[in-house]
Amino acid sequence: MSVFLITAAIVAVICVLWWTVKNEKGATSFAVSAVQGIAAMCAVNLTGLVTGVTLAVNWYTIATFIVLGLPGVIGALVLKFIMAI
Repeated sequence: MSVFLITAAIVAVICVLWWTVKNEKGATSFAVSAVQGIAAMCAVNLTGLVTGVTLAVNWYTIATFIVLGLPGVIGALVLKFIMAI
C-alpha cells in the first residue's frame, strides 16, 4: 500500500511541475495555489480551537498543501474523517 501511495505522490508532483512549465502563467498559478494551501491549513488549525478539527503540521503535510493547494487540504480533511486518525 505504501508503494502505491508513494507512486501516486510522485505522479502528482510530476503532473503539477509539468503543468507549471508548460502553462504560460504556470509559476504564478502554482505560487498562488501554494499560498492558498498554506492559508487553508492555518485556517483549519485556527478554527480547530473551536471545532476540534485540526491537521497535523509536518513536512509531509506541508509539502502536500504546497503542491496540491486547497484540494490537498480538503483531501487531508476527508482522509482524517474516513480513517479517524
